[in-house]
Amino acid sequence: MKNRIETFRGSEHFRLNHIADSVIAAIAIPGTGSLGNAAIIDLGDTTVVVDTFSTIQAAEDLKAAAEYLTGNPVSYVINTHWHSDHTSGNQVFIPTAQIISTSTTREIMDSFSRDRLTKYKENMDQMYQAIDELEEQIQQETDEKLKREMAWENASDREFMKMLPNLVHSLPTITFDQLMTIHGSNRSIQLITFGGGHTQSDAIVYIPEDKIAVTGDLVLSKHHPVLTHANPQEWLNILEQVELLDVETIVPGHGEVCSLHELHEVKGYITNIMKIVTEAVQSNRSIDEIEVPKEYHDWYFTTYFKTNLSKVHAMITKLED
Repeated sequence: MKNRIETFRGSEHFRLNHIADSVIAAIAIPGTGSLGNAAIIDLGDTTVVVDTFSTIQAAEDLKAAAEYLTGNPVSYVINTHWHSDHTSGNQVFIPTAQIISTSTTREIMDSFSRDRLTKYKENMDQMYQAIDELEEQIQQETDEKLKREMAWENASDREFMKMLPNLVHSLPTITFDQLMTIHGSNRSIQLITFGGGHTQSDAIVYIPEDKIAVTGDLVLSKHHPVLTHANPQEWLNILEQVELLDVETIVPGHGEVCSLHELHEVKGYITNIMKIVTEAVQSNRSIDEIEVPKEYHDWYFTTYFKTNLSKVHAMITKLED
């Protein structure tokens, strides 16, 4: 597939990164309709796509890339978790591809996600108003890095809103609960879930022969992990399980292709957040006073730092009640 990358027409939504003869990472370009990363896996006679971006247009480019690079139609799409930046493009691959997720992920997509999408479509005027209000905040922001990130986020939101009227909620058609294997003529891949950490249920795609793991948002490279729907302690437990696999290369949910080093950084981040908030609670200090630690100043998703503090604070104070 490596030679064919150079002749692919390209996409404004992602960059293709050749990892192995069987695996290409589609790395999201900030401010476009992708937001999260995806991957293309060639099993020989079977093509697999992992995650489908945030918009229909980005997913259409992903499908075109997968078919061009492998010479086969996409047979399977795997959703690592239910968040819309990893599932909104599902409809592009139907009906020729089967969509796979954990049972819990499908249940959430068939309830909470479906209801949320309905509300989005019913409240588009208010959502556009919120985007316009953020645009005004961006113009007043003096921190250039934060300003750039906010602009990327707002641009991505606008891309999502543009395609929202045409978005068809598309559910997984195959589910699994622990381990599932897909065999191809050249190699096999394992779909594994160790439970829920980043969300209520997270799956990884493991390619043993190439020592590669596509982790969804369980691992992010130089991005603040998003704890909005997380169980931080379970997240740490899951990452310890991933470490036991023979993995050298990771396709993260956001950021550049990385290694176990970034997995360790995510573990350190979650541990630090829990420690910082615990100490603040014990000393009756407001979490509003807590600044981003120096080691994370260069990371993206900066706006999630405060929401991460709030999430952990709510968990800790609830345990103390």
